[in-house]
Amino acid sequence: MTEQFITKSTQVEKIIKGFNLTKSLLVSSIIIGEPHTGKRTLIKHLFPNALTVDGSEQKRVEESLESSDELIIFNFHKLTNIDNLNFDNKRVIAIANYLSNERIIDNIFAFIYKMPSLKERVEDIELLVNLFSKDVERNLILEDKLEIDLNRINISSNTQSLIKSIYQEAFIQSCSYADIEDILYHYLLKNMEGSSDYKKYLPLYEKPLIKAGLKKYHSQLRLSDILGINRNTLRKKIYEHSLDQF
Repeated sequence: MTEQFITKSTQVEKIIKGFNLTKSLLVSSIIIGEPHTGKRTLIKHLFPNALTVDGSEQKRVEESLESSDELIIFNFHKLTNIDNLNFDNKRVIAIANYLSNERIIDNIFAFIYKMPSLKERVEDIELLVNLFSKDVERNLILEDKLEIDLNRINISSNTQSLIKSIYQEAFIQSCSYADIEDILYHYLLKNMEGSSDYKKYLPLYEKPLIKAGLKKYHSQLRLSDILGINRNTLRKKIYEHSLDQF
């Protein structure tokens, strides 16, 4: 089955164009970039029938080079004795997180591509969120469609942290009253340790309650009536919880 790869990035589209132009040639290429940027998915999308081997398995890589004319080597940075590998008359596509030896890389690869991180291709973030959200909805058997705030998506580790953010949002949006009670119970059971714990942990309930109320009703006066507390008391709590911007 062909790997699915989507992009709106002009940088990535140039990489795709470069690979497509050399598909019929027996030349070797390497694509380098941070982990979880989609390098392997892209290469499997472009070369669905190529044999794939792990660079951490040196012996298997050597055997595969002897038996195949087209080979994908991921984790190329984990290979040792690269000088002894024979890439002649082969189409080798290497995937690496970093350059281990620039001199050797320049000697054995005709084309070197740099895969941009998600921070460098923000135009792809919404595409990926929509793609992975469907997977999360299916995996968790969610009845309602996820509503994802892109500002809350963590891309520090590219797609790895992006997917984790979507699962976290899915849990937040689908958890029940009982789930929240259970989370608080286990958190407090683990962390309670002093005589002032009531005051220390009260904000776990109070802060999100007031924050949600301010966002929902846009009025401190109305919120104080709904919560059944004095307006001055509400103002004091807003200040204590640093919610003045709401």
